[in-house]
Parts: sequence; structure tokens; C-alpha cells
Amino acid sequence: MQQQTINSIININNKSTNTQIIINNIECKIFTNKYSAKKASIWCLFINGEQIKKKDNLIFCYKCIFCQAQHSIGTTQFLRKLNRNVARCYLCRNHDENKRLIQSKLMTENNIKNPDELKVHDNFKKIRDLAIIKFNDNDDDFKDNYFSSHLTQDEYQKILKNLKSLGNDKYNDFNNYEYWPIYKSANQMLFTHMFYDKINNIIFKDHQPIIKCDNCNQYWRAKDLKKFKNNIKIFCKDCSLTNKIFKIRRTNNINNDIILYQSKLELKFITWCNNNNILVSNGPKVSYHFNGVDRIYRVDFQINNDLIELKDNHIWHQNDVKSGKWDEKKKAVDKLIKNNNYNNFYFITPSNWSNILNKLIKYSLTSYESMRNDSLNTLIKTNMCGNT
Repeated sequence: MQQQTINSIININNKSTNTQIIINNIECKIFTNKYSAKKASIWCLFINGEQIKKKDNLIFCYKCIFCQAQHSIGTTQFLRKLNRNVARCYLCRNHDENKRLIQSKLMTENNIKNPDELKVHDNFKKIRDLAIIKFNDNDDDFKDNYFSSHLTQDEYQKILKNLKSLGNDKYNDFNNYEYWPIYKSANQMLFTHMFYDKINNIIFKDHQPIIKCDNCNQYWRAKDLKKFKNNIKIFCKDCSLTNKIFKIRRTNNINNDIILYQSKLELKFITWCNNNNILVSNGPKVSYHFNGVDRIYRVDFQINNDLIELKDNHIWHQNDVKSGKWDEKKKAVDKLIKNNNYNNFYFITPSNWSNILNKLIKYSLTSYESMRNDSLNTLIKTNMCGNT
């Protein structure tokens, strides 16, 4: 049947370039994608030796092998026809007498006068129960693999205490919501998880949850809930650094000297300096006193006689500010600047990144011109002395 579907193609147009594809060779092969979650074999279409994928913006014009009607569909729809072994077009299916009788019986049993109301009156619980029965027919490996990427009921209950809403604040009445770990899916995974609204009789996914961070107690928006499946605590993106090992890494400046960094923001700054031909070096160690203890503060970087400190929006720096530890560090640096040990102290965050970098580039250009003028004046004086 797949071969008959391929033979029914009249032409294929590239929607992006508005041109027709010249077909030298077209074939359908069984293929298993190594990144597939289910590891199932599917039918793949190859045109002129290249695999056609869903993202390809193509229009397939074909003639139905039953009613001879011509239709134009997109890449995704045509690939579905191949994999589901659907030969009939939508006109053939809609005129099928058996389908009409089944549809009529369903609407009569549910007392539905308007077909648009069918979705509202769907018996979601019955679909859920049938899905659970089919799910339990699978072996243990299939079940373990499924719940490696889906929340169990117990895992959802642990997360529930932190949940404020789903759908970016669209769904927030959790007393009336049921979490279903198993529900029928329309894709090759066969099953998925779902939320059921008992009041409005609707189902919805867990997209864009607003959830509270266990560390800073601030609410933030995540992509979905399954990312927290194996987490003991829920951290927002700013506090997630506290759940990881903060390693010191090494890179090089424009003189190929070793520069130490700890965060992506610091690496980004070093790269910026190298791209702008600015010589950056490791910052000095500054002594300071806090809570009755003598401590050492290592400034991140130094450019000429200026000190540079970079901080991302993580919880460690916020705690230092609250405790007063950061103020003591700044006082120690300010004392060095007042004693003319250094010129300036620049504190860079993601919010002021562009402004500070513009200042640094202007200062570097000014310093370069000043050094260049001093060198020229020295050279002129030397030449004058030699001539004399």
C-alpha cells in the first residue's frame, strides 16, 4: 500500500522556494531512528537519495487511488499516510457508510445535536481506563522506560506543594484537577500523562507551570513538570547552581596566559576581551574581615590597573549581599583604590553588561592613545638629544 501511495504522487513543490522538485528517484524504506524514545521502525520517504523529514516545507500533490480526486497536503500529513497505511483520502473516508453509521450511533447515545459539542462530551475517564488496560498489557521494560520520563502519582504529589498554576497561570484550581499518569496518545509513544478538570470536563497538559523554588521561595515559570522527576528539591534557574559542583576552569588570554573562570558569564567576558584585543589577567587577592574572621577575596579579573568582578543572578551572591559579606569585600577594594593601588572597580551583571563593556572599550582606546602619544614624545626627545 505504501508503494501505491508513492505512485499516486503527481508532483512535489517546495513551499519555501516556490519551485517544483524534479524527482529522479523516490522510494520508501523501513528505518529506525537512534534518537527515538520507542525505538520503533517507521516508514521513511527518500527522494533523490535524501530522507524527507517533517520539518521540510513541501507540498505533495497526489491522486486518490480510490476516488481519483486530487489533493494537496503538507509533508507531515503525507508521512502519516505512509506510516498509518492510509490509502483513502478524506473524501473517501467521510463518505464511508460504516463510518457514518458509527458516528450517528455515537451522537444518538450521547444526545449530541451539534457535532461541535462532541469534544466537550467525550468520556475522558473511559479513554483513560482503556489506556491503562493497554498499558498493563506491556512488559515491565516498557513500563519502566515510560516512567523514566513521566511522573508517577507519588512523584506528582511531592511536586504539588510547590505548584501555583499550569498553562502560564491559566489553570490554578488544583483541588478540582486530577493527574493521570497514563492516557492515550496519538503519537508513536502510545501513552502520555494528562490533567483532568472535573468541573469543566476537559483535559490539558502540564505546559508552562508556575512553580515555587525551594531555595529562594520565588515563583518562576518552567517548561513542564517532568524535568523535576528525579529532583529531591525544586530549584529555579537562578538557584540551580547551588545544586551543582562549582568548578574552576582554565582558558587563555590574547598573550596565551592562563585565565581562571568559574561561570559562563566569566568565560563570555574573557572571550569578549580576546575578540577586542584587550589584555585581561587574573584579579588580585584582597584581604578583608567578616564575622570576626580574616578572609581572602579573589577579584575575578584585572585590565590595566582596573579591577573587574562578574556576578550572575545566582543565590550565592544574593546571600552574600543579605549577610553583609559583599559590603565588606567592596570596602576592602575601595580602600585599595583610595590608596591609589588601583584605578577603578567595575561590577558586571547580566543587566548592566552592555553599559560596562562600552566603558571598558572606550577606556582601553583612550589608554592606547595616551600610551601611543607618550611613546612618540619620548622618541622625539631622544632624537632631538641625539641630533644635539
